[in-house]
Amino acid sequence: MLLASAAGKGIAFEVAREVRQQSFHTLGRPMAVGYIKRENTRSIRLAKRLGAVRDTKAACPRVCALLYRHTPPSVSP
Repeated sequence: MLLASAAGKGIAFEVAREVRQQSFHTLGRPMAVGYIKRENTRSIRLAKRLGAVRDTKAACPRVCALLYRHTPPSVSP
């Protein structure tokens, strides 16, 4: 969550990218997910920019949201 004054400056992207990186490389997670409210178009755009894909078959959690799955980046030989 960021202050409105931080919007559009790339801060959310940088933080989300680092968290994603830590999830896969430091923690060794095979996948990361994000639950995003339908009306939160900025977060949906950010998830897509990071390479996440919406899982349309995922069950809706308590607060109805969309589920976006992040898979680990490909490892180059």
